[in-house]
Amino acid sequence: MYKKLLITFVASITALIIILSSLLYYNYTSSSIETVKEMKGNILSNISYSSVYMDNISKKFCQSLMLNNSIMSFAYSKEQDILTISGAMKTLNNLTIPNSYIYSAYIYNKQIDTFLTTNTFYDSHEFFDKEIVEMLKSPQVAKSPSLYPIPRKIPVTNDSNLRDKNVYTYLLFDTNNNKGDFDSAIVLNVDADWLRLTISSLDNKMGKDGNEIFILDDKGDIVSHYSPEMFKQNISDQSYIRDVLQTAAPSGTFFQQLHHKKYVISYVSSDELKWKFISLTPYDTYFSSVKKNGFLTLAFCLIVLVMGLLFAFLASKKLYHPIGTLTKGIKQKLGQDGKPEKNIDEVSFLSTAFNGMLNKTILLENMKRNSAPLLKSDFLKNLVMGQTYLPLEKILTKESELQIDLNLENNLFLFMLKIDFYKDFVDQHNEKDRSLYKIGISNIAKEITHEYYRNEVIETGFDHFTILADIGELTEESDSYIDIFHDIVTRIQFCVEKYLNISLTGTLGYVIDSPDQIKYAYEKTLNLSMYRIILGHYSIITSEILNDLDDSSFQFPASKEKQLIDSLKLGNSEAAKVAYNDIIKAMEHSSYDTILTSVIYLFFSIYNSLNRIVEGSQSTFNAISIDFFNKVAGFETLEEIERTFFNLFDDIILLKDGTKDKKKNMIVDTVIDMIHANYPDKNLTLTSCAEALSISSVYLGKLFKNATGKSVAEFITTVRMENIKDLLGQTQMPINEILEKCGIEKSNYFYTSFKKYFGVSLTEYRLQNVKVRSEKEIL
Repeated sequence: MYKKLLITFVASITALIIILSSLLYYNYTSSSIETVKEMKGNILSNISYSSVYMDNISKKFCQSLMLNNSIMSFAYSKEQDILTISGAMKTLNNLTIPNSYIYSAYIYNKQIDTFLTTNTFYDSHEFFDKEIVEMLKSPQVAKSPSLYPIPRKIPVTNDSNLRDKNVYTYLLFDTNNNKGDFDSAIVLNVDADWLRLTISSLDNKMGKDGNEIFILDDKGDIVSHYSPEMFKQNISDQSYIRDVLQTAAPSGTFFQQLHHKKYVISYVSSDELKWKFISLTPYDTYFSSVKKNGFLTLAFCLIVLVMGLLFAFLASKKLYHPIGTLTKGIKQKLGQDGKPEKNIDEVSFLSTAFNGMLNKTILLENMKRNSAPLLKSDFLKNLVMGQTYLPLEKILTKESELQIDLNLENNLFLFMLKIDFYKDFVDQHNEKDRSLYKIGISNIAKEITHEYYRNEVIETGFDHFTILADIGELTEESDSYIDIFHDIVTRIQFCVEKYLNISLTGTLGYVIDSPDQIKYAYEKTLNLSMYRIILGHYSIITSEILNDLDDSSFQFPASKEKQLIDSLKLGNSEAAKVAYNDIIKAMEHSSYDTILTSVIYLFFSIYNSLNRIVEGSQSTFNAISIDFFNKVAGFETLEEIERTFFNLFDDIILLKDGTKDKKKNMIVDTVIDMIHANYPDKNLTLTSCAEALSISSVYLGKLFKNATGKSVAEFITTVRMENIKDLLGQTQMPINEILEKCGIEKSNYFYTSFKKYFGVSLTEYRLQNVKVRSEKEIL
């Protein structure tokens, strides 16, 4: 016990410390990552804003030059006028000097092919910026984007040691027509160092410890970098650059290994400039402090864990002392038999010692309480069905012990409730649901009957309940009790159908004046309930129905049986059904046993006659008969029996019709084959075909007409006409020979028939085919 307490304390404290320290470390790491993302995002957003600002003021400066009169005088001049050039040069110099971001500006006059700078002018072939000369003289230059920063390297015109200068060039054209031709252009070169220095001022760590901020255009060319040598270098082949260029997100941050080091990569996009502003920061630069705090947290947790273990040791020892003392005292009182097993702890031992007797007592009470309804149900079921015999004294003792809600010494009335459509009830519900429904029926029956009499409801069969009602001393005639219980059963039927959607048939039994009569009354009532087969579902059966029965005068109607079987032979299902109804009507006043015996006899009569009705149907009807006998025991009403027989009749007619149709089709197919084979025979007729098949010519003519829609003579003529047409079109045979070959006499009737069939005369048809063959030979 002491070890378990100690282990529990240690495990709890250790788990708590690990969970709390992990949460602290995770939260600190997450917040640090979010801080870095936010900081880098803000820096890149400010750089983007500065770039857009540079772009906007550069555009406005170009537009202001376009509106300046002195500059435009030079731009539109058609000759090199010194005064105009001097005024424009001075104005250009005065406008560019105050703007530190401007490296240089040119005015180009296309008409005189002259460039004007802030201090001199040049013919285009002498101008030092050869790249801009080529751009302006290119046929496609006017179609290029106007006032868009073009990263370039231009020659330096002062005494600096640098060979080239990194600039962003803006072009503004003065077009003179819709084709894009221009008379003049303004060229503004913005110093790229201005943007680079601006970036450095926003991030003082740039270029240190692996920190980098640079700008790319949409092609992956560097347009700004802390190292000027990287200007205009394409780095789109690097994987992280491809990811940034291909992403549609306006900004983001991700981690990636570069040069065997983990980097934090942040980016921001500018839709206006189509530039990507990218920051590279070594992971360790910002997260070294996070690792340090992680080590500090681990050290703190170890210290707390040691203190927790010490506390757990002391607390466990203090808590165990009273439990150990109590356990020791109980063991001494219980003696040798009360010693616990080796693997049982002190708490379990105490629980077993204190609760053993209590648990046994509760168990016995529960067993008694739970078994009482089952014992009562079994006793009453055995009593009703006569499966046990006890003297009256013992029966009365059981009545008291099982708390039976009857006085078995009084007069009792027995009635029965049967579940209608029981097969459907079984198919629709599983065993558990059926049990619940039966409990519901039992409760409804008991409550309604209890409004009149004390009673017990016993489930005496899988589909029926027997109710014993204590009617006490007989104060009225038995007919009065029948009326009372008729009302009770009617109410039970209504409530069960309303609340459970189940139909019941009630059977009112007999008054019982002693317990030894219960079995006899039950058997008579059960037999009486079978007459549901006549009265139908949801009925209430009384013994009065027996007064209308007369088995002595019943004889099975053999004539109707023969009529039924003859109707089936003729394939007349309706006549068979009428004969069946006459047979059932003849037995409607017979007993249940007579009705069921007659039904089985009728089925066997049909079964034995089947081979005479339908040839080769034995195997099929065997399956039908098996299905019938599976149903016969579950027949509840005459309507169910009628449906079963009517389905049987329909199946027989289908079998008969199927065989008949097959034979008819064989005859028709044989005649068609005979006609195709013997059409040249002039004696081929309906009669000759019928004689060949040994059947009536009238029957064959009707059968053939129904199957093909043509008479035999019409079909023979059709076949002969088709063969004549083929010979006329495909051969040079004389007409007389063709007619002889096809079994037709040459006559006016034939010529009339040919024209009727094909719409042209025989001669016209042959001429048409000769013409067609001639045309084919020419082709």
